[in-house]
Amino acid sequence: MRKSLIRTGLAGVLSALTLGGTALAGEVVWWTPNFNEARARELVAKFQESHPGITVNLQITTTDGLPQRVLTALQSGAAPDIIDVQHGWVTGYAQNDLVLPLDDVLKDRADYVPASLDYVTYDNKLWGMPYRIESLAVLYNRKHFTEAGLDPAKPPQTWEELQTAAQALTRDGRSGFAITGGGEVGNTIFRSMPFMWMNGGGILSQDGTKVLVNSPETVAAVQFYTDFYKNKLSPASTLENDGTANRRLFIAEKVSMYQAGQFDVKSIQTENPNIDIGVMIMPHPAGKDTAAVLGGWSFVVPKDAKNPDEAKVLVGFLSESANQGFLTDTFPARLSAMDLPRFSDPILQVYKQMLPFGRPVPNQRNWVQISQAYFDGIQRILLGDEDAQTAMDEAAEEIEGLL
Repeated sequence: MRKSLIRTGLAGVLSALTLGGTALAGEVVWWTPNFNEARARELVAKFQESHPGITVNLQITTTDGLPQRVLTALQSGAAPDIIDVQHGWVTGYAQNDLVLPLDDVLKDRADYVPASLDYVTYDNKLWGMPYRIESLAVLYNRKHFTEAGLDPAKPPQTWEELQTAAQALTRDGRSGFAITGGGEVGNTIFRSMPFMWMNGGGILSQDGTKVLVNSPETVAAVQFYTDFYKNKLSPASTLENDGTANRRLFIAEKVSMYQAGQFDVKSIQTENPNIDIGVMIMPHPAGKDTAAVLGGWSFVVPKDAKNPDEAKVLVGFLSESANQGFLTDTFPARLSAMDLPRFSDPILQVYKQMLPFGRPVPNQRNWVQISQAYFDGIQRILLGDEDAQTAMDEAAEEIEGLL
């Protein structure tokens, strides 16, 4: 069986161990992704002014390969004190006894979007502190719609309409609808799994006990997703492309539609202000509801953190409403932070409309490995090695062994 094109090797493992380092007394080592770096540095400076006895050692991670690097660090005994992780990874860490509960840090529970807390709760304990929530929508170039004879005020609502629009938009060296097939695994999970859910399928049942990845409903959704590449409606570079690559193609006006978070909007507006950006709800099968992965990020404190008490102080500071609203570049997990002026931009309203359709990924301790098995199957389809049914049957066999 051909494995993923992208695997984390020994270099990634050594990198994870090196990043963790050895914390000094009173020092909090905080891993945060590179997209947070500028805002995180401002918050660290603010924190240290009010907490002179705690030194924060900020270390920057990248999302590509991050799930395995974090898991390696947590299992190594050389973990940092705080790590930013995607919500869906948290309960797996809890079930494997790798992180500390944070119930004593949570303040104002009623001020949090309930789903964000549910996501990181296991065995009636809170194992992560959510600070960011999001769902994807579809960004489109309104000018391209007009050029293709489509009405930009009436974007596709159904799968059939999305296919038709993608075909009309694929012209003059442009791709109509870009999917992801490379980069960090979560890119493809977040973009393809909603199509499964809309169609009554999924990778696993929501309780994480039953494999659905090779069910007729799921295979039909996988076929729908991967056919955009097979039918040359998605870029030739799809096998390498993650969400960032698709954004760059959209900015270069080589792609007319792609799934994106609101975090992409500012970059597009800055790098190509001439694009008239449209935002549409994720198209769905006729007669069925749309769906999205409720994504986002939480802070976790590893069980082997050298300074867990100081780490909790910093997590509490970062979770204050104003600080949380400042740190996230999507929506904050706290309702009061959602009232900040930066979240009232009209272009964000479709993203707000998508939030009620967001679902968490299944609660399963081996979700990182399970999602990798599914991603490997997607790559085999895109490579032309296997059809959708065969690839998902292989993924199902591998996933069964992980339950």
